[in-house]
Amino acid sequence: MTKILFVCHGNICRSPMAEFYMKDLVRRAQVAEDFAIASAATSTEELGNPVYPPVMRLLNREGLDASCKRARQISSADYERYDALVGMDEYNLVNMRRAFGGDPEDKLHLLLDYTGERRDVADPWYTRDFQAAWADIGLGCRAMLGRLTDSTVIDLKGAENRAALFDRIYASLGGQDWYGRNLDALWDVLTGEPHAGNRFLLALPREDDEVYDYALRIRGVFDEAGARKDISR
Repeated sequence: MTKILFVCHGNICRSPMAEFYMKDLVRRAQVAEDFAIASAATSTEELGNPVYPPVMRLLNREGLDASCKRARQISSADYERYDALVGMDEYNLVNMRRAFGGDPEDKLHLLLDYTGERRDVADPWYTRDFQAAWADIGLGCRAMLGRLTDSTVIDLKGAENRAALFDRIYASLGGQDWYGRNLDALWDVLTGEPHAGNRFLLALPREDDEVYDYALRIRGVFDEAGARKDISR
C-alpha cells in the first residue's frame, strides 16, 4: 500500500481538495485498496477547523463529502508513516523540511512536479479562484497516480456523452488518428503501435452519470486488449 499525505499551509483549502480528489480518483479507477490518502497543515492556524466553505461547496458539486474533515498539523511521525508527502507550494516544502529535519529519504515533493512542470498550486485563499486550484490539483493528482502505477490515467468523470468519452481517451493516447470513435476502433488502437503493451488506469464516471454504462463497455475493451493496469495486491 502506498501512503500519501497532501500538505498545505492551513489544511482547509488546497490539501483537502487534493485529498478528496485523489480518494475519488483511485476509487473510480478501482485501486483504492492500494492507497491510504490524507492531508495536513504546516501551520497551527486552522487546527480543528472544517474545510473552508467555498472549498466544501466545490467538493459537494463534485459529489464529494468532506464534512468530517478537520484540519491537523503535520508531526514528525508523518515522515515515517507516509511514502510521499506532497506540498502545494515551495513554502510548504520549506516548512516540511524544517518540521522533519530535512528529507533524507526523498519523500517530499511538489504536486505539480509530477506533471513535469515545477510550479505552485496558487492558494485560493488569496486568489479566490478555487476552480483554477481544483484544475491544477486534478492535473497533479492524475499525473502522480500515473507515475506511482506506471500507467496512463484516463479520467472519464464529467464526460457528458459518448463522444466526450472518446475525446478524453483520444487526448490521453496522444491524439493518434483513429478511423472512428467507437469500440472497434479503440480495440485496434490499443492493440496496435505505439500503444500495444502500454497500461492504462480508467477512472470511471459517477454511477449516476448517463454515460456510466457505456464507460463500462469501454473498460471492457481495455480489459480484452490487455491494456488496463491491475496493481491490486
